[in-house]
Amino acid sequence: MLFLLSRLSVFHMKVVIGGVSGSGKSTVGQYVANLLKADFLDADSFHPASNIEKMSQGIPLCDNDRAAWIETLGSELKKRARVILACSALKKTYRNRLREWEPRTQFAILILDKEHLKQRLEDRAHTGHFMPTSLLDSQLATLETGEDVTEIINICPPKEVAHQIVAALHLEKEL
Repeated sequence: MLFLLSRLSVFHMKVVIGGVSGSGKSTVGQYVANLLKADFLDADSFHPASNIEKMSQGIPLCDNDRAAWIETLGSELKKRARVILACSALKKTYRNRLREWEPRTQFAILILDKEHLKQRLEDRAHTGHFMPTSLLDSQLATLETGEDVTEIINICPPKEVAHQIVAALHLEKEL
C-alpha cells in the first residue's frame, strides 16, 4: 500500500518555474526536468503569434492577451504526468487559473535583481528572442509573489539552483 501511494505522488508531479524574463526559467527548468526525469515545456513556445508580435514591439501583454495562453498551458499541465513548465506565472490570478487545471501544481519563482536581469536580457538580444529589455520594468511591476509560491534567489549556477528547487519543493523522493 505504501508503495502504491508513493507511486501516485510520482505520477502527479507538476512544477512551474516562474519569474520575469531573463530570470533563468528555461535554463533552470530544463535542469529540474532532467533531475526529475520529467517532461520539460517552455511556455514561450505556446504564445500565439499576436502575443509574440506585441512583445517584439515592446508592448506589454495585458490579462486578456494572456488568457488563452494560460488556458493552453493549463491543458498541457493536465495532459502530462510529470512535467516542469517554464512560465512567467507573474500574477497570482494566472497561477490560480493553472491550479484550476491541475490543483497539485507547485510554483518556484526565480528572483534576481534588476541589473542582473537587464544584463541577461541584453546578452541574449542577439539570439532573436522576442522579449526586449524595454519590457523588464513592466514585468517586474506585474510580478506578484507571496504564500502561494516558493521564491528561489537565482545567483548560483543553474544546476545548483535546480537542486535548490528540488529541495525547497520537497521533491527529493522523485530523484
